[in-house]
Amino acid sequence: MTPIAIRRGLVIAASVLLGVALAVSSSAQGMYYKEIKKDGRIYVFNDAKKADMFEKSGEMGTGLTRPGSGPNGETVVADSEQALELFFFKHGISETVTRPKSPTQRVEWRDVKTRFTLGDTFYMEVSNRVQARYTHDIPDDNRTIAGTAKAGDSVGSFRIRRAKFKLEGWFYKPELTYEVQMNWPAVTGSNPGAFLEDANIGWDVSKKGTFKVLLGQNKVAFGHQELTSSGSQIFVDRAEVSNQYSRGRDLGLSVIGVLLDNKLEYRAGIYNGNGLTRTTNDNDEFQYNARLMWQVSGKQNLKQRAWVSGAFYSEGDFESTDTPLFALGANFEQNNFHRTTTSNDLKDTIYGFDGTFKYKGVFATAEYYIRERTPETGSKFNSDGWFGQLAYNLGSKRDWAVSGSYGKFDPTDLVSGNDRKEWRVGLSYFYSRHSLKVQADYGELKDEAGNSGAGAANKEFRLQTQFIF
Repeated sequence: MTPIAIRRGLVIAASVLLGVALAVSSSAQGMYYKEIKKDGRIYVFNDAKKADMFEKSGEMGTGLTRPGSGPNGETVVADSEQALELFFFKHGISETVTRPKSPTQRVEWRDVKTRFTLGDTFYMEVSNRVQARYTHDIPDDNRTIAGTAKAGDSVGSFRIRRAKFKLEGWFYKPELTYEVQMNWPAVTGSNPGAFLEDANIGWDVSKKGTFKVLLGQNKVAFGHQELTSSGSQIFVDRAEVSNQYSRGRDLGLSVIGVLLDNKLEYRAGIYNGNGLTRTTNDNDEFQYNARLMWQVSGKQNLKQRAWVSGAFYSEGDFESTDTPLFALGANFEQNNFHRTTTSNDLKDTIYGFDGTFKYKGVFATAEYYIRERTPETGSKFNSDGWFGQLAYNLGSKRDWAVSGSYGKFDPTDLVSGNDRKEWRVGLSYFYSRHSLKVQADYGELKDEAGNSGAGAANKEFRLQTQFIF
């Protein structure tokens, strides 16, 4: 039997099989096949529903078009690659059909994050962070803690300080980023939405890490220690001075990027000005923020478009080698906000300055704030503050650290002798840097104006473990 006869026999057999499939009228994709000639074209279907829709409406929807591929040079329109393959096989046409490749999928656990990659259109990092803490409060002899029998009695308690779940990555293109972070212990009856900490979308306009626009909820551009993750602190938690002057997260529009070979980091933004997860502005004013950080020590590598030099937003020194790491920052904030506890609204103008130094295990940071406050009624006043921290990472792996800190701020210069002070000493063990660590510190918070000027002090011991996975 000649090759031509064999080929004709195969074509006839295929036609018979297709005829049987049509006679059975199977609607299952893969078994169904139908040709419809219309307006000089041949429409080919492997899906009964699409064929029925075409016969009723004349609309094909999406399909594959092959001009001149019919037996007599007709244009062929198929609803899928499989329909096109069946058409070519039936009519003995030797044309190939290229099927789209399935996107490459990859899942891996690296750098304490689970990472998902789907082709070149989607990337996601998933991480969880838990901080379990024990705190022992030791008040002075003239202060009574709720739940105790008398003044001066101490009390201990356990808590989950933070339990965060975070999704971040990019979609469609690497320059379109997203971030969603939730903190479950933050849920309260007064503000149940506070568990949603971050929810924003970003656009890297420059496509090379020098100019990015963020829309949504995230940390405002102010305060070095506030911008440093709570999971990357050298003490159990941030300094009280930082908490007093840095307002944290808000809803708004901001820009962030680097210039001059990554030596200069800049941030700026406009926000509602009334804090975390308040979905509307509480007055007709906005909050404005700006920050510049000059990385004196030179070029730092951006990792996966991280937008910041990680060494300067991680406390303790795990990074320096033969070259000191040194950065200086300047911050600005202006906000006219509504005070819910009084009818007397307040306008703030704050200037902040900070410095960070790392070298061979030594870590030092300091921040100074100048704040001018203007009440809706009453006299204008100043409220300045500062703090400093010093730590030393011990051992060849720098997995132990001893630390000390001191800070104070003045709530108002209209009242004398009302400073609030904080000091602490700490000891930390880093099994895997900040990803898995145990920290302990002991210190005192003192309000010099407390108890009719006699002063009120509260000492506390804190023990905390953190694990990120």
